[in-house]
Amino acid sequence: MLTITLNQAVEDNRLDFNKNNNMKYIKLLEQFINERGGMTSTEIVQYLRDITPDESDVPDYYIDKIKKSSDEFILKKVKISDLLKKDKSLKEYVMSGEDRYGKDSEEGDHTPYQDDVFQAIVIFNNEVIDGYSRTAALYKSGDKFIQAWTNK
Repeated sequence: MLTITLNQAVEDNRLDFNKNNNMKYIKLLEQFINERGGMTSTEIVQYLRDITPDESDVPDYYIDKIKKSSDEFILKKVKISDLLKKDKSLKEYVMSGEDRYGKDSEEGDHTPYQDDVFQAIVIFNNEVIDGYSRTAALYKSGDKFIQAWTNK
């Protein structure tokens, strides 16, 4: 049986979180992680880079903090209402009614593939680092939970 690390899979283009916005990559990642038990801070940074369309979406400040933390991240289902209680910035964004998904902007078409909305968000020290738009879209559609990578 061939065994590779997540970093090797990403580097070798065997796994690209944003490639064709295809759910099979997300499922492959989840299977890989479930077998291993989590992702390292380095792997979370790579995940953020792969799923984020613009580098500016996740400030370097957070990328550096995550890298330096050496934390382990686990994938779990999180109540959206709990996130809104804990993260004031997220709550303001969700309640603002802004709808990045499905809108055109000067930067181009932000209409996601359906699978994009279901990519796991990233929570670091109880703060949503990536996933405001996904959280808002699921909240508006009535979903109660969202998948999240969160540090222990």
